Amino acid sequence: MTKIQRDVIAYLVIVTFCIVMLVWAIPAYTPAYPGYGASAALVPNVAVGVMLFMACLALITTGIAKYRKKPMAASETTFPDDANESGFTQVGRINLSHLFGIMLPSLLFIIAIEYVSYLISAFVYLMILQFVIGSRRWLQSVVVAVSLTAVLYVVMRYGFGVPVPGPQLF
Repeated sequence: MTKIQRDVIAYLVIVTFCIVMLVWAIPAYTPAYPGYGASAALVPNVAVGVMLFMACLALITTGIAKYRKKPMAASETTFPDDANESGFTQVGRINLSHLFGIMLPSLLFIIAIEYVSYLISAFVYLMILQFVIGSRRWLQSVVVAVSLTAVLYVVMRYGFGVPVPGPQLF
């Protein structure tokens, strides 16, 4: 079985899973809409809809390449092990220090929301996260952190009509 065949099977499984989730699981296990704020089914429906769209897009791309008999690039069709190539250091490996570098600030962010507030903890979390991923431009980091925190606050509070978690500053 080639990599393309494995990918097509995986995409079909994902499409089937998404359809089952959208048609049966989410409607069956979501509580009734209370009439205020956002529906409990909104986030799962959006997440599964994005997954379905991406899997269908990958299937269409693969199908068009197969129909046109256009060879796909080796980097898209084979794993490094399949091609007997060397020099790949990132593919298929987990770097635990990078994993903990992302997971630890995320865990601390979740805990800090309850004690500090969403606005302060989200700003600090985004600053730390940008530092962990390598951003060393302080002005850019502050602008991104303030902008993203404000946008998420406005979307949650006024768009979805739900209060942000933790103590309220406003």
